[in-house]
Amino acid sequence: MEIFKKFSSIELTLPPLDIFKIPSKPLVRMPLMPRNTPTGKLFHPFEVNPRFFNFTMGSDFVFTFVAAYVSVVFLLNKFNDVRQYKPWSLTRTTAFKVFMIIHNSMLAVFSAWAISGMMYNQMVHWYSATSGLERADPTLLVEYLCNMDSKNYRILTKPLIGSEERIIYMYWIFYISKFYEVVDTLIILARGKRSSTLQTFHHAGVIIIGWTGLRYESPMAPPGAILNAAVHTLMYFYFTLQTLGISVSRRFKRALTSIQIAQFIVGLGFAHFYLFVNYKAPLHKDPASGADLLQGSVQSPNGSNETATFSCLNNQGGAFPLVVASSYLLPLIYLFVEFYINSYGGKTAAPATSTGTTAVKTE
Repeated sequence: MEIFKKFSSIELTLPPLDIFKIPSKPLVRMPLMPRNTPTGKLFHPFEVNPRFFNFTMGSDFVFTFVAAYVSVVFLLNKFNDVRQYKPWSLTRTTAFKVFMIIHNSMLAVFSAWAISGMMYNQMVHWYSATSGLERADPTLLVEYLCNMDSKNYRILTKPLIGSEERIIYMYWIFYISKFYEVVDTLIILARGKRSSTLQTFHHAGVIIIGWTGLRYESPMAPPGAILNAAVHTLMYFYFTLQTLGISVSRRFKRALTSIQIAQFIVGLGFAHFYLFVNYKAPLHKDPASGADLLQGSVQSPNGSNETATFSCLNNQGGAFPLVVASSYLLPLIYLFVEFYINSYGGKTAAPATSTGTTAVKTE
């Protein structure tokens, strides 16, 4: 019965409607600027310029880039169609082959580094936020997973200075890498092939959901990024072997595509779970005004501590990143399943290559 008592402070209920509202700008802070620390560390190799950081958080930058990417792909698809899908001359050069090896191996190493850094920073933050507390209490884990902003902690302690910024630092770098990954599409086009709907849609959408998750500090973003980095490590390792001319079995290729589809389904399902999770925590009140005070707020000695139930997505518009992600992932899953059936279901393989960041490339 003791185990049931531990989970008694966690509830599953229907989500409040106000979390589905579009976040109001005055209520949404800019994510914490990564703190300046000595460079040269494994998971903090360089500093981030504040102006550049804020620039990449702007919606104008994100949607202008995505619109430009889609437009260029559309035009180059037309260009390849006119040329009857013949490979560009540069693809026959040694420089192009060397670039392909560097490109794929670099992204494989980067993805492994990113998942290691994100998990390490999450562990440091967790142990800091639970210092002096009983870590076996599941409510602590729920509050940790439900809040990307430590100012919303009601049970957890204030983490070490800089630990929260380090999480944002790694997530921001992973988000920025999505802009570079559109090179995968350019490689496919340079080979005289057509960029499929799956290819184009994926690269455009992943930038938008990456930005949404970071800009609005969605607690669902870090687990999704970690899962994605793990899959990318395997995927770009496979692409590196393929580029080096090392034979890889069709069974492995099919398994990799299955893992990619599972990634989206598991990630989307886990994210939706946030809608229904509630947990009980102390409600710190200011005796003068009766207003609710968050963890770490200065209270009067006569202040009263009551217990209240809090939604996992407890701020206005908290589900907005989830709505954006669902609008992207549901059609993406459909396109992936269609690709899988066409490629491995006994039919002729789909003419378009898959994405360089998700579906397996066909060389």
